[in-house]
Amino acid sequence: MFTGFSREMLAFFAAIRFNNNREFFEENRQIYEQAVRNPLMALAETLAPTVLAIDPQLDARPGRSVSRIHRDVRFSKDKSPYRDYMWVGFRQTGESREDTCGFYFDISDTAVHWGCGYYHMQPEYLKNLRQLILDKPTYVQGILDEPAFAGTYQVCGERYVRQYAPPEHLSEALGALYQKKSVYIEHTLEDMEELFSPALADHVAADFRMAEPFYTLMRKCAVKRIEEARV
Repeated sequence: MFTGFSREMLAFFAAIRFNNNREFFEENRQIYEQAVRNPLMALAETLAPTVLAIDPQLDARPGRSVSRIHRDVRFSKDKSPYRDYMWVGFRQTGESREDTCGFYFDISDTAVHWGCGYYHMQPEYLKNLRQLILDKPTYVQGILDEPAFAGTYQVCGERYVRQYAPPEHLSEALGALYQKKSVYIEHTLEDMEELFSPALADHVAADFRMAEPFYTLMRKCAVKRIEEARV
């Protein structure tokens, strides 16, 4: 059961940023396990029923959804062995983190976010999204305009600067979405004191449920032909 994070978690992330080496990590492994990994595992377990209710195909096993603190440095110029942040990510089995559409919660000593969407949206899926916007503008606009959703989430992601100029008849919000080359929604935790309460899990779960229509929209784009995406 998730009981909240501790201030030791914040201190650990801050410290490993400046002591990013194996000696420091091994000396502080117990703090990492107790203050960072174990609470993240508990949070993942607590959120599992919510994400499975949204999509039973999401892999909600904590051991698969909690990130590793070790970095893959094989192809990176930065050879720092450890991250100074971690995340919980729920994606469908068999999908890679790089191109999946899923739910996430990430945490460091300076910021906490959660949301839903693509880390990298394939061009074919973006094409499907643009077609959905043209074919079903009222449906897509309704998701973006839902008051609780609009008050909680920001639609994020890079956009094409010159390509895919939106048709003039689209609203500003739909035009911005039409021109995206990656799409996700994100909520930023404003009061970091909330980290230390078990109520954080309820907050994240409620926001995940609020994002279900957006998640469904994004999943409709992840098909080979837009005709398969029935609305």
